Amino acid sequence: MQTQKKDTRDWSVAWKNPLVIFWVAIILVVLMVNFFMVSMAIVTNPGLVIDDFYERGKNHAAVLAERQKMDKLGWQLKVDMPDLVEAKSDRIGLEVLDKDNVNFDVDSATLYYYRPSDRNLDGSLVLARLNSTGSYAADLNLPLKGKWDFIIEVVKGDKKYSIGQSFMVKDPE
Repeated sequence: MQTQKKDTRDWSVAWKNPLVIFWVAIILVVLMVNFFMVSMAIVTNPGLVIDDFYERGKNHAAVLAERQKMDKLGWQLKVDMPDLVEAKSDRIGLEVLDKDNVNFDVDSATLYYYRPSDRNLDGSLVLARLNSTGSYAADLNLPLKGKWDFIIEVVKGDKKYSIGQSFMVKDPE
């Protein structure tokens, strides 16, 4: 005859129950991960990179009106943007055309570059006029890989025309 061993464990104390310990451990892990993610967001992200975001938002109607004026001009900016590589100088080319697809010269052509995550890397570069009409170029060297925003602005007299685009700068291989 076989005798059964009697279960003498006392489940009345919650902290001795493995199920309670398991759930408390899961909650602690979730809280630690959340704390880590919040602390990383605070440490690595500088927040808004535009000091006057409110004023720019109020001027949205003026921005839209400027965009309509640019559409009426019909200018075209053909940008020759190579595959950009971190810490390597690359030549950026620009060709300016009117609404009839004829090259013409402008008073100035400027490339503005922005790093969305770090305003200290923002800058501008004046594109130099080349020998042919309506052609401009400059050498650009960006220090970090990742996403960059570009705005190219040309000015002729009191008329301005600009285009913007985002680019990825690659890691040197």
